Amino acid sequence: MIETEKCDQIICLGDILGYPYLRAKYSHTRNASECISLIRKNCQIVLLGNHDLFHIKKLPVFFSGFNFPDQWFNLTPEEQLEISENRIWNYTDDFPIVVNEKETEYLFSLPEFSIKEYAEEKILFSHFFFPNFSGYLTLKMNENTRLKEHFKYLSEQNCLWGICGHMHIEGLGICYEPGDDLFSQFFGGFNYYSFGKKRLKTKLGCVTIPALADNSQVNGFAIFDSEEHSINALSLNTNRRFIL
Repeated sequence: MIETEKCDQIICLGDILGYPYLRAKYSHTRNASECISLIRKNCQIVLLGNHDLFHIKKLPVFFSGFNFPDQWFNLTPEEQLEISENRIWNYTDDFPIVVNEKETEYLFSLPEFSIKEYAEEKILFSHFFFPNFSGYLTLKMNENTRLKEHFKYLSEQNCLWGICGHMHIEGLGICYEPGDDLFSQFFGGFNYYSFGKKRLKTKLGCVTIPALADNSQVNGFAIFDSEEHSINALSLNTNRRFIL
């Protein structure tokens, strides 16, 4: 589908690893090494997600709201949850993953965000939002008060938009920085849309896109058009693609 759309660049927003067995539907064909190989072969930008960090046992560079104790990865999942007071995602439902030394080294080298300029506009790509780019912490970021930090960071980096994943939206979630009017101050946050194309305002904003693979949801990916300032969410579920 990406080849058909003739995209110029492919960006992976993280969570290459991770297979929750509670939603397992193809556990007999899962292959972390093949996923890494596909990503390395096809993607020009690759970022780390929270599941990646968990499986390669790497602490996030960007985080806020919890100080990781020494020997964090030597603790049991139960101990981690107790110490973090549920501020860290619970990964006990993830199948164990085996990757070789070179694959681990590659994943360790990946950043948590990337800023690129297209058609004279800068875009920040990440798995989640500042100051929690990897999404390792369970902080909810769909409220204006929490998103202010992300909007501030976008502004400081001279970025017009931020594009992320992590939230597993069946379509698109779009949020703009609140204006001076009372309506946007009190009724801000994300507006959610089904699969399809939406034009973006020339205003500081965030976009969250579908998950490429999630057994319990409608999967998809998104195409950003830098010339017309639009983003198009495409469904990979053929039985629903035409309905939506």
